[in-house]
Amino acid sequence: MTKSYDIIIAGAGSAGFVAAVQAGRLGKKVLLCEKNGMPGGILTVGGNNDIAQFWAHNKQVIAGIGWEYVKRLESIGGAQIPDMLVPNKPHWYYGVHVNIPLAAHLMDEMLLEAGVELRYEQTLCDVVTEPDGDMKRIAAVRLTSKSGLETLSAKTYIDCTGDGDLSVFAGADYECGTPDEQGLSLQPGTVRAYLNSSNLTDEQCAKIDAALAEAIADGSLEPTDTMRRSWKSLVGARYNNVNHISRRNGADSREKTEADIEGRRCVARIIAAVRRAGVDPDFITIAPETAMRETRRIKCDGYVTAEDYIAARRYPDGICNSFYPIDLHRDGMGGIQQVFLTDGQVPSIPLSALTVSGISNLYVAGRCASGDRLANSAYRVKASCMAMGQAVGAAAVLACDNCGSDGHLGNTRGIDFERLRSILAEHGAILPTEN
Repeated sequence: MTKSYDIIIAGAGSAGFVAAVQAGRLGKKVLLCEKNGMPGGILTVGGNNDIAQFWAHNKQVIAGIGWEYVKRLESIGGAQIPDMLVPNKPHWYYGVHVNIPLAAHLMDEMLLEAGVELRYEQTLCDVVTEPDGDMKRIAAVRLTSKSGLETLSAKTYIDCTGDGDLSVFAGADYECGTPDEQGLSLQPGTVRAYLNSSNLTDEQCAKIDAALAEAIADGSLEPTDTMRRSWKSLVGARYNNVNHISRRNGADSREKTEADIEGRRCVARIIAAVRRAGVDPDFITIAPETAMRETRRIKCDGYVTAEDYIAARRYPDGICNSFYPIDLHRDGMGGIQQVFLTDGQVPSIPLSALTVSGISNLYVAGRCASGDRLANSAYRVKASCMAMGQAVGAAAVLACDNCGSDGHLGNTRGIDFERLRSILAEHGAILPTEN
């Protein structure tokens, strides 16, 4: 017998975690499935343990469940929230730095408090669809785990997988990177390795820098392994968010495997290079996978362009704010294309950009939301993903009671938008306002 829920959410990263908490707090029967053994996605498993950005231009622009989470995390010693009112700092200063074990633990607790059923280490492997007028609807999903295959159904579904797996398995259209003469250009991935601080002398650091330069010159170290940063800089960053692993599509199983292997090779090359200087670098451990910045962008009823984002366009169905500069990492040593938001600009995301085209009972939230590459390079960050997650978590609750053309409940079109805004405001979210 197929087990049924009101809402099934795939992916327990920043977006999926908040979506599930929101839907659970509103009284729905929610299942959250996640391929990893802990929640958090890039924040925890990927090792990129900063959440940006909740504040912009000296005011808070994203709050709600995501902000509640970091405040609760701070109260148990698991988050460092910077002074958001200090002006003229680099954009990364305003990120909230978290302790990974406590971050995952608190996500567990908030999900359980909200009554969410958790399925960790269970991978989405198939989606069953059926006709629904001129669209189709998801009838069930299949998960694979240590217990075997299981078929589950819901009224409404939310795809927070980052790669858009649930949407693509259901037949949704998508965009992915930009084709070029070398194949497919995507933002490079990064592997997090945990480099312990060392009390090395300036002389030792200089020897290491010379050894790194020599290794790059003879080809035993790739320039993208260190991005040609000094050893002091790498130690200061604890080797977080440093390297570039290019030309692998994380939405392709074979290429993702290659990216993970190359991530470990990257760290091995650094260890070998530093040992040339007579120093054993103290890499404590490495993240279990290479974190990808960009894969699929699911085609939805709406679409966010870079021009819309930079201009802080307001939409009739604007449902949450987003804030981060355009931040497109180029292949290899190509640098980063950035456009910073000035003059009080606060971009927003419309609900239509989270409503999957052609499928009547599916939302997306997070990195796979609908938009062009440049806009995606900005709204993919964690605080924005949390805001999108809360928006679709509440929207899915209303959709559960909304009848589609075939008589099934769960229709994502035609929900009471003003009621949705009211629910989100009641739960602490900050809604887009007129410029």
